[in-house]
Amino acid sequence: MKARAKLDDFQKLLKFPNKTGFKVSSREGASLELKESFNWGSKDEYAKTAAAFSNVKGGFFIFGITDIPRELVGLKSTNFENLDEAKITEYFNSVFSPEIDFEKGIRRVRGRTIGVLLIRSSNRKPVVAIKNDGKDVKEGEIYYRYTARSDKVKYPEMRALLEDVQIQERKYWKNMFERIAQIGSDNVAIMNVAEGTIEGKGGTLILDEKLIPKLKFIKEGSFKEGGHPTLKLVGQVTPVSVIASKKTQGGKAFQITTDPSAPLVRLGEEDMLKEFSLDFASLTAELKKTYKDFKANPKYHQIRKDLMGKNFSITRRLNPHKANGSKQDFYSPKIITEFGKYYQKR
Repeated sequence: MKARAKLDDFQKLLKFPNKTGFKVSSREGASLELKESFNWGSKDEYAKTAAAFSNVKGGFFIFGITDIPRELVGLKSTNFENLDEAKITEYFNSVFSPEIDFEKGIRRVRGRTIGVLLIRSSNRKPVVAIKNDGKDVKEGEIYYRYTARSDKVKYPEMRALLEDVQIQERKYWKNMFERIAQIGSDNVAIMNVAEGTIEGKGGTLILDEKLIPKLKFIKEGSFKEGGHPTLKLVGQVTPVSVIASKKTQGGKAFQITTDPSAPLVRLGEEDMLKEFSLDFASLTAELKKTYKDFKANPKYHQIRKDLMGKNFSITRRLNPHKANGSKQDFYSPKIITEFGKYYQKR
């Protein structure tokens, strides 16, 4: 596996014909863009080339080198040095998707200061413009690095990009299944950071909705082979009372909180069925007895579905030990009161 690109790798591309002096022999190419100065007003031009690098093998911007003649002059201002990486990230993400992986730094070469912007090859190609910006970035366009220029991708390169995506996808799933086989399926769980669930063979953990936005990931380094940075989940969680969720397996669910005073609980099948004791038929029957204008019609089904997303139901397998068994929804008796907002009580 190819090693992850590093900022100081620019030294392999920046060449001089003599051991002293400032004349540069390197030319712009598939992975190198030379600029005399840095001006944030040209950000759309930089972004277009950054996207082009991302869609190929990555590349470097080096600021502080003139074009004709090619000479190391160094940066004359601190514009590049003072620009916050967060501002670059925000801009790149506003005009391109998926994200552009980059690294920025200042280096001294032969006594002169240069700016280096490393753009890494994307592992989620193609990087596509999601809106118009300036004169260089046009919505829906995909840019590609052709020798010493960045341009709209042509058919042969686009086809190669898509074929590479398929190859990388197959490699990813192959590695994933090999990893699962090593760990053992009984010991594997899937964390859905969008919905706040951790699902495994033994059940489901549900993160408190207030906790999900506060989850923090920090970089703990990179794989030696050059993969993504390893992420570490930071935070302290304590299991508390059961909550309703459709995303349960075997009828087991836990709510997670950072409250250190939260009580510890242990839940089983019987606890779940006591809390959610109504199936669809019994719920409908109870509602008919409770509300005089209730009807089992599309209005009812829409209200019921809406309330299911508000912790008034669970979905469990009829046979908890059969991974592919049939599922059924169960409802908390508390849901009956909620229907009072839509129907008149007898």
